[in-house]
Formats: sequence, structure tokens, C-alpha cells
Amino acid sequence: MESKRSFFMVDSSSSDKKEIVVDYFLSWTLRCASDGGLEYYNNERLVCYCRRILSVLLFDNPSKIKEYRIKSVKTWKQWKQIDLCAEIILENKSGEEEKYALLMENKVYTRLHGNQLERYKEIFEAEYHDSKFNLRYVYFTCHDDFGDDKVSCNENGFQAYTMDDVYNKASEYEEFELTGNALFDEFWLSSWG
Repeated sequence: MESKRSFFMVDSSSSDKKEIVVDYFLSWTLRCASDGGLEYYNNERLVCYCRRILSVLLFDNPSKIKEYRIKSVKTWKQWKQIDLCAEIILENKSGEEEKYALLMENKVYTRLHGNQLERYKEIFEAEYHDSKFNLRYVYFTCHDDFGDDKVSCNENGFQAYTMDDVYNKASEYEEFELTGNALFDEFWLSSWG
């Protein structure tokens, strides 16, 4: 599918406010992947695509999520300066719960600075140190490449993705089509350039 230029995400400014919008869209995408997303939107294609995106971010595999029922997804934006945190409760085919906590750092205009990943990971691990959550770390950028950020990601155990990487992995087996949901279609299927 050929994407058209985003009317929503691109304007004449070069402010860093776009990063806040990305936080909201990623949070919304993750929450739409849960059973609650289907109940709220009644849009199977939308929820299927959101689940595949969640699966890429959690497992680096767009189809692994099919092995689970997504019981709940809770998100926090800008918790202790971390862009996005999520708690995902899955139920496997045996009926057992698996809990995941996801830390996401995203970049739109800038690159990593001041040992961000190391500091955020320490905060996150202190919060979840006695929990039964499996911890996951993701760096998400809207840049076309990672620049020097890839080194910091590797050193700190973060899976690094460009927005295109997530989209390409999630749509690897079946190309995304318009969902009919203006929010999803504008964010994930439009070009920001």
C-alpha cells in the first residue's frame, strides 16, 4: 500500500512536541491490542494490526501473540521521565498468565543523551525488582536510522526499531490495509515526510 503524506503529523514547526504525540499513539496502539480494544472499537482489522505491532515490540515476532489472549494492557506516559511504560497481561493456551512490563524510549527530533537508557532501565528495574513481570526494553525512533543510538541500545539491552522497522515486521506476512480507523491509518499508514 502506498502511503500518503500525513496531514496530522506534519506542520511547519520543528518543535519536539511530536514526541509527545508519538507517546500517545504508541500507548493507544498497545491498549487497542487488548480485548478491551475490540470491545471499544468493534474493528477486527484494527485490533489485529495493533496485536501484531505489540507482538513485534514484545517478542520481535509479529505472529507470536497469536499464542495468547491479551487480557489487559495498561500504559503510563512520562512516568519518572520515561516516555512510555506498559504492563501487559497475557494468558497462554494452558490458561496460565504471563506478565510483561515494557519500557519504551522514543525519539523524533533528537538522539539519546545523558545515559538516558541506562538511567531509565535502573528506575524500571527498581520498580519491578520483586514482581513476576518479564521486563522488555524498546527504543523506538521516527528517524530513518539509529545513528550512534544503536550502540547505547546494544549496551543497555534495548531492542531498537525505527518506525518503519515495526511497520515492516508487523506487516511482513500480510500487508496492512486501511482499517477504517482514522487514528491508526493516519499514524501507521501515512508518510510523515
